[in-house]
Amino acid sequence: MIIIVRLFYFQVIQHTMYDTKLNAQHTRSTSVKANRGNIYAMDKSGQPVKLTENLSLYDVALDPTLVGNTTGGVSLKGRLIELLTPIVYKHLCIINGMDQVSPEKCVQNVENFTNTELLLKPPQLFYYGSGVKSPEYDTFDFSGFDEKRIQIISGFTETKAMELITQRLTEKIQIWIKERNYLGFFTDTAFLEELMKQQFPFIQVISEHYVYVIPTKSTSTLRDKAQLQVLLTKYGYSLSPQELTKLFQQQTYKYIKLFSAANPQIAQDIKNLKDTYYKEKSAENVPVLHGIILEPYSIRYYPRGEFMSNILGYLDKNGNAYYGIEQYFDDMLKGVDGKIKGRTSSFIGTVGANDFEVIDAKDGDDVYLTIDIGIQKEVETIAQQYLEQFKADAISVMVYDPNNGQVKASVNVPTFNPNNYNDAYILKPLGQENAHIVDDLTYIDVPVYIMSGGTYKLATITERQDITLQKYLPTNTYGAQVFVDKNISTPFEPGSIFKAFTMAIGLDTDEIRLYDYYQDDGQVKVWPYTIKNATSICMGNHTFLHGLIHSCNVGMVRVVQRIGKEIFYNYLTKLWFGKLTWIELGEEKAGFIDNETTVSAARFLNNAFGQGLQVTQIQLAAAYGAIVNGGRYIKPTIVNGTEKKTSNTTATELIENTPQILNQLVRPEVSEEMKTALLQVLEQNAEVGDNARIPNYLIGAKSGTSQIAFRGKYQRGNGRTQGTFVGVMTVDNPKYVVLVRTSRPRTNQWWGWTSGKVFKDVAKFLIGYSLIE
Repeated sequence: MIIIVRLFYFQVIQHTMYDTKLNAQHTRSTSVKANRGNIYAMDKSGQPVKLTENLSLYDVALDPTLVGNTTGGVSLKGRLIELLTPIVYKHLCIINGMDQVSPEKCVQNVENFTNTELLLKPPQLFYYGSGVKSPEYDTFDFSGFDEKRIQIISGFTETKAMELITQRLTEKIQIWIKERNYLGFFTDTAFLEELMKQQFPFIQVISEHYVYVIPTKSTSTLRDKAQLQVLLTKYGYSLSPQELTKLFQQQTYKYIKLFSAANPQIAQDIKNLKDTYYKEKSAENVPVLHGIILEPYSIRYYPRGEFMSNILGYLDKNGNAYYGIEQYFDDMLKGVDGKIKGRTSSFIGTVGANDFEVIDAKDGDDVYLTIDIGIQKEVETIAQQYLEQFKADAISVMVYDPNNGQVKASVNVPTFNPNNYNDAYILKPLGQENAHIVDDLTYIDVPVYIMSGGTYKLATITERQDITLQKYLPTNTYGAQVFVDKNISTPFEPGSIFKAFTMAIGLDTDEIRLYDYYQDDGQVKVWPYTIKNATSICMGNHTFLHGLIHSCNVGMVRVVQRIGKEIFYNYLTKLWFGKLTWIELGEEKAGFIDNETTVSAARFLNNAFGQGLQVTQIQLAAAYGAIVNGGRYIKPTIVNGTEKKTSNTTATELIENTPQILNQLVRPEVSEEMKTALLQVLEQNAEVGDNARIPNYLIGAKSGTSQIAFRGKYQRGNGRTQGTFVGVMTVDNPKYVVLVRTSRPRTNQWWGWTSGKVFKDVAKFLIGYSLIE
C-alpha cells in the first residue's frame, strides 16, 4: 500500500514537475542567427546602392587525434600537409580574408604564419624634439636597406613560401598534451580563500577566479581527488566521480587552429579537397582530411572601404556597433535571433519531428540614406586634395537640402577604412619625418604617446617637448580621432558665420531693417573688456546690411542690444542650438549656448558675432536652411526610409521618412530679406566674391575665421584658426546649403584661402551635377 501510494504521488501528483525536469534535460535549443540589415545610399537616378555586406569567413582548425600514423607505409600527416599547403599559400599570398595580397604583404603573411624572419627590419628611429634624433639617422644606410628589401620581396617565390608553410604545418600538427585541466570559474570568495589556504600543489588559480587542475603535480591521485571533492561538496559544488577522475588525467588537445579569416573561396577549396580525397584513409580507416574543421563566422564588410565611413560607422569583430548609422540603428539593424527547440538523445541527437519548436529569426531592417553617392564621392575627393594642400588637421563639408532637411553629403577628412578599424590603435615610433608634430605647437591636437610603466599613455605638452623621451604616433597619424564625425560630434565657435542668425532675429523682431543706420566707432567697451572689429572698413555711419556684408562685430552688438537677451536666446533655442538635432547618427553632440538668466553682459554681446558659444555643422546647416527656405525649421535627417523585415525571406515596403517642420522660425518675408542679404555679402565684399563667386549664379554666402583658444587665450596665425564658409545655392531657388570647415590650415589662416576655395570647387560641381540654373 505504501509503495502504491508513493507511486501515485510521484506519477500523478508530482507529474508536472518531473515532466518539466525531464524535458529540460532532454531538450536542446539551437540559436538561428539573424542577418544584420544593410545600409543603402542613392545614386543620381534615385536607385539604391548597397554600402554594406554580411559575409562569412572561416577559422580553419584540425583535430590532431584524427590524423593517423601511416597508411600503406605513407605518413598520413605528410599527405595531409601535402594537400593543405597550397591552400594555406593561397590564403597567405593570393586572397587573405577579403583582400587581394600584394607581393610585400605575401612575404609578411608568410613571416607571421611561420614565425620566420624574412624581411629586413629597420632600426627603431626616434625624433625627440628640437633637432634631437636617434644617431642612426646619420649612420644607417637607408637606400641600401630599401634595395635589399625590394630584392627579398621580388626574389620570394611560391616554392620558397610553400617550403616554409610545409615546415610550419609539420611543427604545428601534432598531438599536444594539456598542462592543466579547467575546473571552473568561481565567484564564492570563501571557497576561493579556503582553496588557496589548502595550498594544493595541483591547483592553479588564474585571474582570481579561474581554477585549474595540473595532473602532473598530483602526488597521490586518490587522496588529492578526495580532498578536492570534500572541499567542493562543502561549498555546494558537485562533480561526478568520472568528471573528477578526468580532471586528474592528462588530456590531449583536440583542436589546433591552423589559420583564421579564410575567404569563402578557401573554404570551398578545402571542401572540394575533402570530396576528392575521401577515399584516402589511414590504417584506422580515417579519411586523410577528416580532421579538418571549418568554423564559419560572420563579419560586417564595407565593400567601398573609406567611402562614407564617418556616416556608416563600423561593426567590430565582436559585433559591437560604433559611430554613425551602425551605432544609431544598431537595435534595428541586428534583428532578432531565432531558435530551434527539440527533444534530444545522447546517442542520436535531436529526435521526434513533432516535438520541434521553431522560432524564425527576424533579420535586421535595412536603412536607406538621403546621401547622394555622386555628390558624396566628389566632395570627398575635393576635401582630400585641399587637406593636403592646406596642411590642415581636418576638413569637414556638408551639403544640405533646405527644403526637406535631407543631408546630401557629409564629408570628413582624414577618414578611415571600417574594414581595418584597428589601424587607428597601432603605434609606431615618431620619426624625423614627423618632427613638426612635436616642434610645432599648432599640431597639439595630434595624439602623441610615450611609454610609461610598461604601457602607452598620451603625452602631456611638457612630455611632447621633452627631448629625452621616446615618442610614438598612431600609424594613421590621428588615431581614433578619425572615427569622429566632425559634422555632428565636434562643436566649435562658429565666428562670423553666426552673424546671419543675429541679423535674421533682428529683422523678425522688427528691431532693425537692413537699411537702417547705426554708428560704428570701431569698438564697444564692456567693462573690463573691449569688443573690436576685425577691419577698419566697419567704422562710420553704416547700414546694418553693410555690417553683415563686412562682418562687423560692433554692428552685431548693436543688433542684440536692441533685441535683448531673453528674445535673443529664445530664438537660438528655436534654431536648435545647444541641443541635439537628433540626426540619425551615433555620437551627436549638443554644443553649448548660455542661459539668458545667467549669461554675463560681455558673453551675451560676444555671442552676437559667434564667439563664446559652440555649435555643430549639422546645427548650422539646419539653421541656415530655415532662414532661406521661407523661415521653416525642418528637422535635419540623413535617412530616406527603412525597410522592415517580417522574416528571413520577406520584407514590407519601404517606410519613407517624411520631412518634419518643427517651427516657423522667421516670417517668409524675413527669409526673402536674408537671401538678399547673403547674396550681397558675396556681391559687395570683394574678399568673399573673389574667393567664392561663380559668374552668372546667384549664390548667398557668409564666411568666418575663428581663432582657436590655447591656454585660455585666442591665437592668431597659420595653424591657429578655423576657416568656415556657408554658401546658399542659389538664393532665387535654394536647393543646397553648403558648409565648409577647415581646422588649423597652415598655409593661410584666413577662410578665403581655405574654406572658400573648397566651397567654390564643390559649388562648381553641384552646378553641373544638379543642373542648377
